[in-house]
Amino acid sequence: MANEELYQLTKDGFDQVRAEVNQRLDQMDVRLRTVENSISELRGKESTIEGMRNWITIVCATGAVIISIAVAIFK
Repeated sequence: MANEELYQLTKDGFDQVRAEVNQRLDQMDVRLRTVENSISELRGKESTIEGMRNWITIVCATGAVIISIAVAIFK
């Protein structure tokens, strides 16, 4: 085997390894992107729930004030 043939064989082997590594990195990137999207969705849902709790508290407090005023006026 001549040096040029050995060089070409080695180069082809490194190219194949590089292609496999790139493919695996691309797969990991897709998986990590999926995880990031899922975490973002969960955080969005969590902040929505907190916002709804605040609105429920505000509505209940406003209702209590209205009822208190109505009771004070009609008594």
